[in-house]
Amino acid sequence: MQSKNDRELLEACLRRESKAQAALYHQYKGRFFGICRRYAQSREDAEDLLQDAFVKIFLNLNELRNADQLGAWIRRVVVNVCIDYYHKKVNFTNLEEIVELPSQDWENDNVINQMSNQELLSAVNELSDGAKMVFNLFVIDGFSHQEIAKMLNITEGTSKSQLFFAKKVLRKKLEQMGVKV
Repeated sequence: MQSKNDRELLEACLRRESKAQAALYHQYKGRFFGICRRYAQSREDAEDLLQDAFVKIFLNLNELRNADQLGAWIRRVVVNVCIDYYHKKVNFTNLEEIVELPSQDWENDNVINQMSNQELLSAVNELSDGAKMVFNLFVIDGFSHQEIAKMLNITEGTSKSQLFFAKKVLRKKLEQMGVKV
């Protein structure tokens, strides 16, 4: 049933029906505002990112061939708009790469799962811009270091070291909250 609704909604949006565009926006804005919020420096920036993303979505809906992929396609557009935002705001050439990282296998820890969404958002917003971006892309959005390096035009080593720093900061934040890490 969802795909039929998405298909009908997509077809109406492609005909530039304003009611369908409003319905699409309202159907997806909540889910994707969260993504924008994780990448933005403020709520206002996140609202701007979401607005920019939906402009891009409506301008490029004709590229989507399968209505069943609508949510995933919108998510990709939103993440790309957030990456573009960071390219404009952040100088990634100043990110440092650590030659050899300490061996801490954080992927197997449940550290993130111990935090509420609000605690995670608060802690992530305390990260440096580069660490925040890499953390979001790797841990939350599931991109590999190789993909992140290409997206941000940095080395894989820089991506790994920024993730290490992000995890270190989040671990410290959890310890301050009294969570055993």
